[in-house]
Amino acid sequence: MKRQTVMIVDDTPANIEILSESLGDDYELFFATSGADALELIRADKPDLILLDIMMPGMDGYQLCGILKDDPGTRDIPIIFVTAMIGEEEEIKGLELGAIDYLTKPISPHIVKARVKNHLELKRYRDLLETLASAADRAKKEFLRSVSHELRTPLTPIIGMTDLVLNTEEDDNKRKYLTMVQKSALRLLGIVEDLIETSRLEGEGMAPENHPFSLKAFLDTVTMEAQTVSSAKGLEFRAAIEPCLPDAIIADQGMLHKVITMLLSNAVKFTPEGEVAFEVSRQEVAGESMLQFAVSDTGVGIDQGDLERIFSEFTQSDGSITRSFPGLGLGLTLARRMTELMDGSIWAENRPDGGSIFQLQIPLVLAETMPGAVASAPAAGVKG
Repeated sequence: MKRQTVMIVDDTPANIEILSESLGDDYELFFATSGADALELIRADKPDLILLDIMMPGMDGYQLCGILKDDPGTRDIPIIFVTAMIGEEEEIKGLELGAIDYLTKPISPHIVKARVKNHLELKRYRDLLETLASAADRAKKEFLRSVSHELRTPLTPIIGMTDLVLNTEEDDNKRKYLTMVQKSALRLLGIVEDLIETSRLEGEGMAPENHPFSLKAFLDTVTMEAQTVSSAKGLEFRAAIEPCLPDAIIADQGMLHKVITMLLSNAVKFTPEGEVAFEVSRQEVAGESMLQFAVSDTGVGIDQGDLERIFSEFTQSDGSITRSFPGLGLGLTLARRMTELMDGSIWAENRPDGGSIFQLQIPLVLAETMPGAVASAPAAGVKG
């Protein structure tokens, strides 16, 4: 087994000699007599642990520790300070910088061996846990991918065949049961599609495909789809779209459509009666132009403590909602991940008079007017 490595950083040769004699039989040792030299060596070949003197000319131990802890590539290396001054103020300062322990001078070989051994064992177990967690995560993603595709394959002909039979069947009782089968298959297909999308978004190198498109045509499509779904459930639908929005923008049109559709579908799903509203506006946030979409409803609302949790995997606001509105709770997780890929933000709020509001913001990147684009956006206050 490869021996673990320890970097000793001290400007006093006598201290290096004592530490070397204490640890040389058990570990691979590297040495540096200044903070600058140590930084160069550590970045070239990361050790498993660092023994770091505080009082050194030039870059002292505190400065070197701060640099290493600010660097994602070195921040996880355990650092033990070696010092003759160990007042409470100094100890707190070192621990706040990220050191895990202190050794005091004069150096005791037995204490050095014990401290280094304990902290390297802890690091070994932590590294092992991270490796196991990474392997488990990869296995989970592969399982989701495999199972999702296996489930989707038989669902497609089930949906197609029931649709074919429904077009020819005249018996009302049979049509009733066939419709139930088709709706259940479609719901299951939706869950499978969410699982596939989840595993796809968690893959390496996933990035949005940004292209110019007509914002008006896009909003017309979204509004028409939402109005159709809302009307089918007996809900009123209202769209309020700012009239001075740009003709064309640059974004991932497909990804944006999915996120907005998820929010609107959720609003319809969790609103037994009343209204679903869709508002679009331009906002200035910290000097940056943002395109903001708001989806509000008069539905069941969200527990205050769940406003953030609902964006986690397999989560709905509470058990009673899950029983009334079945599903895996993946939609909002997917919405957040896609929003983050678009450099946007998404959050939920409760309406004072009942129901909830979901806000989506993405950077507004203007494009030249698209061929055939109409200059004005849909009129505010569209109702259905």
